[in-house]
Amino acid sequence: MAKNVIADTGFWFALYEPRDSFYTTANEIAGSINNHNILLPWPCLYETINTRFAKRKEYMQSFEIFLTKTNVFLINDEDYKERALKLAFEYSKIGKRTFSLVDIIMREILSDDSYKIDYLLTFNNGDFIDICKKRKIEIFA
Repeated sequence: MAKNVIADTGFWFALYEPRDSFYTTANEIAGSINNHNILLPWPCLYETINTRFAKRKEYMQSFEIFLTKTNVFLINDEDYKERALKLAFEYSKIGKRTFSLVDIIMREILSDDSYKIDYLLTFNNGDFIDICKKRKIEIFA
């Protein structure tokens, strides 16, 4: 049975960049998730397809093919971006641990129980471990 897998930006960088220290791991994981539903938040697309990535024609072609698969679903950030922006400033003011705006949106999506999420692909466990434990989402990295 297909599981729902959400991936953090770091996973996509590692998957395409051979010099990334997680390149081998990311490619092994990619081979094992082909039959699962891949949830991809728009903010991760913004972060992944940065100028450096976009200049690599082979990365762009491969990623475009991946995004057209029927098991890939893009998650709109509309319901999360206003709250995420407020939280970014709030965390900074109170000295709480800081997160990037994209990570805050990811945390909001992971917290949203309207999404059934089985696995999170990330190489940055610390930013998401609390929410994943609470929602029983397995970190797969």
